[in-house]
Amino acid sequence: MFEHLKTEVLKKFGSQLLYTKDCRILADEICDKTGSRISTTTVRRIFGFLKSRTSPAKFTLNILSLYIGFESWQDFCSKQESVPEKVNEHENAWSDLHKKAFSFSQETYQLIKGQSGLPFDSVVSRSNAEQRIDSFLKSTKMATAFVAPGGWGKSTMLAKWFENNWVSGDSEDVILYLNASFMIGFLNEDFRLERWAQEQLDLNQKDSLKYFLEKPEECKGRLIFVIDALDEITYDNNKLERLFLQIKQFISSHKDSQKVKLIITSRNSTWEKFAIPFVIKGNAIQSSWFELELKIEQLNPQNLNPLTGSEIQHVFDRTLNQDFEAKLEVGELSFSQKEMISNPFFLELFVKLYNPNKGHEYSEGQELLAEFLRNKIFFSRFAEEKMDIIQGIISLIKHGRNGTSAKKMELRDLYPIHLKTAGNYFSAYEELVSYGLLTEFITINELNSYCKYVTISNDQLFEALIGMDLIQKNGGVDFQLIKTVDQDYAGYEIKNRLICYLYSSALLSDKHLELKDFFSLSEDTLSDIKVVETVLNSSVNLDEKNLELMEHFAREENAEKYLFGKFPDVYTLTKGNRMILGVFANKAYRKSVRIKSLSLLLLSAIFTLEVNGTKEIYKKLKAEEPDSSCSAFTISIRLASILIYNHFIIDESNEIDILKMFYYREMAYQQHDGDYETLNGEFELILCMVLIYMKSFHKVIQLIDDVEHLYNNVKSKKANINYRILQCYKLSAQHGLGMELDDDQLTFLESCEKEVFSSQNYFLQIFYHAFLSSIHFSRESRAQVERHFNAALEVSEYANYALCTAGILKRMAKYYNEWGEKTKEEICLREEKVLLPDTLSIFDKETLFV
Repeated sequence: MFEHLKTEVLKKFGSQLLYTKDCRILADEICDKTGSRISTTTVRRIFGFLKSRTSPAKFTLNILSLYIGFESWQDFCSKQESVPEKVNEHENAWSDLHKKAFSFSQETYQLIKGQSGLPFDSVVSRSNAEQRIDSFLKSTKMATAFVAPGGWGKSTMLAKWFENNWVSGDSEDVILYLNASFMIGFLNEDFRLERWAQEQLDLNQKDSLKYFLEKPEECKGRLIFVIDALDEITYDNNKLERLFLQIKQFISSHKDSQKVKLIITSRNSTWEKFAIPFVIKGNAIQSSWFELELKIEQLNPQNLNPLTGSEIQHVFDRTLNQDFEAKLEVGELSFSQKEMISNPFFLELFVKLYNPNKGHEYSEGQELLAEFLRNKIFFSRFAEEKMDIIQGIISLIKHGRNGTSAKKMELRDLYPIHLKTAGNYFSAYEELVSYGLLTEFITINELNSYCKYVTISNDQLFEALIGMDLIQKNGGVDFQLIKTVDQDYAGYEIKNRLICYLYSSALLSDKHLELKDFFSLSEDTLSDIKVVETVLNSSVNLDEKNLELMEHFAREENAEKYLFGKFPDVYTLTKGNRMILGVFANKAYRKSVRIKSLSLLLLSAIFTLEVNGTKEIYKKLKAEEPDSSCSAFTISIRLASILIYNHFIIDESNEIDILKMFYYREMAYQQHDGDYETLNGEFELILCMVLIYMKSFHKVIQLIDDVEHLYNNVKSKKANINYRILQCYKLSAQHGLGMELDDDQLTFLESCEKEVFSSQNYFLQIFYHAFLSSIHFSRESRAQVERHFNAALEVSEYANYALCTAGILKRMAKYYNEWGEKTKEEICLREEKVLLPDTLSIFDKETLFV
């Protein structure tokens, strides 16, 4: 009964008590209304701000009862006999609302699911967006929005969130998930959002939704309204404005409630029509929005992130890697390609068009762009008008040399895009803007007056359209065209992106020989990472012509300098990168490049267990002695790969090579001319990695102790990070020799996690988790053992390090044996056996961290 009294007091007060100052305000109001005072401390104790072991005094109960309109506490208690019936009535209404709203939301979910261009079980959850929704629902804010261009996956993101949290979940919250297109036929002059929602649900108690909106304190959970795809009604501005006004009114009416929440999604063009008059300038509701992170002056604003590499890989693994034997890794794609398919629409096209037997034509997105143009322009409504408009923009900006945006007024002089009655140009233009292909913005022009501009939103499409036009005007693609662009577009941001497009186009046209002089272009072009990745990625499938071109580059000093200097991640080599390294290993101009290529190939082959052909690589590497031209990294990676090959493949002693280790380190130090401030510990990090794998614990300690004073005093951030990681290796070696770690050392290890994962060194990450798993096993912390075991296994499988995976599984099999978990032990041993080929009996011995 006392809890019911507290509820009634809060109803009378009209607000929840969120802060201690609210308790003081309530105490003052009770005094004003009743003429009797209870202290702020008492109010804080009653409502849980202070702990209390005693029940409120009868005097306090009488004052609270008097405050809500009863004569006394006894009078309040005697008149509550009818309350249970009302409570049941409200509970039934909430239950009915919950059931009907979920059923309605299921229809929206099934609609979106059915429209998915990919099988919905292969669609990836957008973790960043879902985390943002979760934070929003826990916040005091009332509304949030996801804004992005058409095809960016807003609807599927919401459908996946609904599936993850509602379809199989059990929540007291009521969710009304609807598509804005459902409203189109109802958006007449007397449209009211709440009334429309009430009518759609066919509730047993007609006004129950209205009741809970007006009395949110009676809600058993939250009322969550989700309005997806405001863009569906973009073309009728009267209806659009009517809906916007209703959304504004809805937020204004319920912005102080902690139980009512609103989520909307919108394309950029639609959002701008809503944001400017109703959010940015609508100060009454501006503070009700959760983390919009959108600025009105921002061009093409959006707050839904592109797909991450792991999210793209999720889709690959559930589509392409189910259909084709050869597994496709995100790491095999170029920077440009990854950037393109981070847009969900292009990812969908990629999956539909992909064929592992194709060459590089899919890798730089040429075919994707062609398919995009077919879908959204050439074979869409108003195709000719759309192409006219786009060509008009390109012409006005002089193929990118006059900026990237055309004045809308000048575009209107070419085509009547502003007149509904003048053919289809108006509709074509509106569709291009709605889908996000074109973006409008207002800024100050060269005459210092405001002017509206139009730009092609998608960068890849923008440069492709210009590149296609340049090729057509040139009568085809050749090196002279590329050189002309390099000169004529000097100083323009678009220059290098255009050159990437032209390079890929030349390969598509089988004009490989036209590119032999490519590395005579300007340094500004050749030092661009996108240009380098385009050249490297073009050789993923080394056919005869590609091989000829890459061998030519490998023998050319300038090409070698730029290509090898910008080589991708050395710790996880894709098939294409291994092919390119093979070319450099055999044909490279410099010794240091040959050594580094051979070392990386050998190390990768051992850890991925793809050891066929390693004997030849090993012989070549042993024959290439390092000299003063080699960097510290090259020297150390060579020695590391030789040590690991001797240990795992031919099972020979490493005694002589380990003795050489200190000689090679002195050679590496000479590269720094005695300037120890430039040392960063890279040499020791690589050698410690393989020594730990080989269980040469004494050598790890010796190697680190010998130079510890150098890295401990170095001021650079990089050196300090590597110094901390070296301490992890040292603790691991000491633990391997039988030393027990104390609490301070374990705390230090766990504090290094950020540095370990910032390194992008997958060997190091696997070691880190495997080591912590071992430490926690000795401390009998099973939950932590399994957490780090799973983390190590995840990194190892992502990097395709089968050797590491086998070692981790063998270690966990021993742990499960100790715990009496025979079934799990057998599973680990079975999976390990699958990884280790029968022909490689050397791997049957205990491996990594066992």
